[in-house]
Amino acid sequence: MGKNINHSLIFNLLNKSSQIIRFSFVGAFCLGFNTLILYVLMEFGHLHYLLSTIIAFFFSNLLGFFLNKYYTFRALKTSIWKELYKYYAVMTSSFIANLLLMVILVDLFKLWAIYASLLVAIILYIYNYLMHKNWSFRMKRASQKVKIR
Repeated sequence: MGKNINHSLIFNLLNKSSQIIRFSFVGAFCLGFNTLILYVLMEFGHLHYLLSTIIAFFFSNLLGFFLNKYYTFRALKTSIWKELYKYYAVMTSSFIANLLLMVILVDLFKLWAIYASLLVAIILYIYNYLMHKNWSFRMKRASQKVKIR
């Protein structure tokens, strides 16, 4: 049992776990960037937390798109415009959930907006990873055949 190791299986597991680690690093970096923008806009710009959330979300996700495309998923030979559309479609759905959760956590539960923003990011992490991996940056494998009708 011991000496027959499926190297392909091990490589795939390592590759997938390193992709999740890269996604996590990019997410943490963008979360920090988002939190910094949110804090600056609210504390120094005196903007409402929802407007600050919108602005921070837009800029941190633009950064996230490029980091995920080139670093996390290494989607180098793909259509940037198609991916950008898909990325923002996913992030728009995530953004709507983000705003709703921010209102619930801040207005209903009286949580500080910065804490609420961090909690929302954790909640949406898995959804965003799966959608970007399986849709936004999905690359066709060589084994997939194109059907001709």
